Amino acid sequence: MSRVRCFILITLLSLGSHCQAQGQAEQMTIATLPAEYQPHWVWVNDIAYGHVTDGESFLVDADSGRFLGTLSAGGFFMKLELPSTRNEIYAAATFYPRVNRGERTDAVTIFDPQTLSPVGEIIIPPRRQTGNPTMAHSALTDEQRFMLIYNMTPAQSVSVVDMHERKFIEEIATPGCALIYPTGIRRFQMLCGDGSLLTVNLNEDGSGAGQARSKPFFDPWQDPVTEKGVRINDQWLYVSFDGLVHPVDVSGDAPEFLPTWSLLSAEDRAESWRIGGLQHLAVHEQRQLLFSLMHKGGIDTHKDPGNYVWVYDLRSKKRINRIKLKGAASAIQVTQDDRPLLLTAFIGNPKLTVYDPDSGERLRTISQLGSTITGLQTN
Repeated sequence: MSRVRCFILITLLSLGSHCQAQGQAEQMTIATLPAEYQPHWVWVNDIAYGHVTDGESFLVDADSGRFLGTLSAGGFFMKLELPSTRNEIYAAATFYPRVNRGERTDAVTIFDPQTLSPVGEIIIPPRRQTGNPTMAHSALTDEQRFMLIYNMTPAQSVSVVDMHERKFIEEIATPGCALIYPTGIRRFQMLCGDGSLLTVNLNEDGSGAGQARSKPFFDPWQDPVTEKGVRINDQWLYVSFDGLVHPVDVSGDAPEFLPTWSLLSAEDRAESWRIGGLQHLAVHEQRQLLFSLMHKGGIDTHKDPGNYVWVYDLRSKKRINRIKLKGAASAIQVTQDDRPLLLTAFIGNPKLTVYDPDSGERLRTISQLGSTITGLQTN
C-alpha cells in the first residue's frame, strides 16, 4: 500500500471514530414546558392547506415572541380543546393508513401539555365535519367531562366522548342543525338552517336526553348570522352579515333572545363597513368588551380579511375604539388577563401580530408559524 493511500485510510478511520464518538455523546431529549401556562401564551392553529393530513398548532409566548413548541394534531385539524380542570389537551382529527387513502379513522387524541406528545386516543365515528375551521367544530361541556364533535356526511349529528372514562358514548342525530355551542354542564346548542337554535341535553352518562327547537331568532334569507359566535359568561353573541348583534342568554333550560343591537352606525353603513374573517370576533370577559374585525366591502364579503379592529363596550353597546392594523387579518383573539393583548393573524401570511388593545400600538410580530393560520386560542 502506498504512503498516500495509507494516509487517506488512516484519516478516514480517524474521522469515522470521531463522528462515532460524537454520535454516542449526543442524546435526543424532549423539552418540557412548565406545568402552569402563562396568560399571554397563545396557540396558533394551522390546518396546513398544502398538507392537510398533518395539521399543527404552535405555542407562542406573545410577550417575548418566543416559539415554545409544536403540537402535531393530525389530518383536517380544526381546533384544540384546552380543559382547565385536567392537565391535558385534546384534538379531533382524521387519519388514513396510506396518508391520502385507505380506511378512514377519526380519533380524539390526548396530549401531554408539558411535552406536547400524544399519550392516548379515543376512536370516534369517521364522520367529523371538515372544512374551514371554526371554534364551533368541537367543544367541551361546561363541566369539561364530555367532548362534543360535529359531524356532517351530509347527515348532521354530534359525537359525544367521555373524557373521564376515555370512551365514545353516542352519536346524536341533529338534522338541519350545525356546529356546537356549549350552554351548561350537560347541555349545548346548535344553529339551524331556518334561523332557530336546537338545544340538546345529555344524561349523566353523556347519552342524549332530549332536544328542543326554538323559534327563529334571525332571518337566514335576509340577514343570516355567521357561525363564528363568541361566548361571554352566560351569553352567546352571534353577529349577522350586516353587523347586527344577536345576544342569546343561555343560563336557563331554553334560550332567551335578548334585544339586538348594531355594530354599525348609519354613517358606517354608508361607507360600506362590514365584518369579515375566519375568526372575526373576540371578547374580554372581565372588561366586558367585544372586538370585531372590520373591512370596507360589498355584500357577501363576510369572509374577507379586515384591516381594522373595532372595540365595543358590551354594557353600553357603544363603540369605544378603532384599531388600525398594520396588515390584513383573518383571525383575532384577546388574552383574558388584567393586561390583555390583542392578537391577529392572516391566513395568507404565517405570522402572529401582537397589539396593545387600548392604544392600538403594534408591540411585536412573530414570524414563520406554519403555512395557513386559521385560528387563535388562549388558555
